[in-house]
Amino acid sequence: MASPPPAPTTLVGWMQAYPFLPGALFAAICLLILLLVALPRLGSWRRGRGRPVLAPVQVEELLLGSGALVVDLRGTEAFRAGHIRGSLHVPFEELSSRFAAPDPNARRALILVDDTDELSHRAYDLLIQRGFSWLYVMKGGMKAWRSASRPLAK
Repeated sequence: MASPPPAPTTLVGWMQAYPFLPGALFAAICLLILLLVALPRLGSWRRGRGRPVLAPVQVEELLLGSGALVVDLRGTEAFRAGHIRGSLHVPFEELSSRFAAPDPNARRALILVDDTDELSHRAYDLLIQRGFSWLYVMKGGMKAWRSASRPLAK
């Protein structure tokens, strides 16, 4: 007697042998895309845990309402290239000398802004140690402001 023919090596035979593989491959690709989208935001999220952070839209609402003051911590060239209207330019290197102690009569909130929010969190720690209150950090910094299509002044 003749032996049975070998199993088909075509695509259909492969799909019948491993019916779960297309779904698993699709799930792996989706997880990779999710990771690539979330990874840049993880640093900002980790730095902002337990701190008062504001999204760009919230910053804009505060500026229209209560008259908060935005403190831009970026360098001079970055500030001149575009900044939030009405912001006070205080490069991070000058922060210690220009904000030595809080003004007891000040009633405005300070919103700290830089390119990505990394310097803002360092400035937040410094100002809290010096007795400042009513401090906020803009989540994502000026990159988030630009990506939210908020207006820039030059």
